[in-house]
Amino acid sequence: MKTKHYPLPRGQTKMTNELKLCKDCKHYKDYEDALDWINSRIFGFPIWQMCYHPDRWKSVDYVNGTVRPYGLCSIERCGGNCGEEGKNWEKND
Repeated sequence: MKTKHYPLPRGQTKMTNELKLCKDCKHYKDYEDALDWINSRIFGFPIWQMCYHPDRWKSVDYVNGTVRPYGLCSIERCGGNCGEEGKNWEKND
């Protein structure tokens, strides 16, 4: 079976430890409640990987007038404010 190679983020020439992964960011959280924990055991990974960065794309509930306190990491990295380069990424202490 052939190994599939995915394109690297813009400006990166090879895979190094400099790649900014969401799981290493201080704004990342993978478990919000018991349902997330159960799903992670079923699927092998948390399905809702959340970004709590203050400059993230805001999801507004126009019915109740609230803003969700997090955004999904995949959305932030693909089309949100963080982008492929990880502009909002901060080292987890």
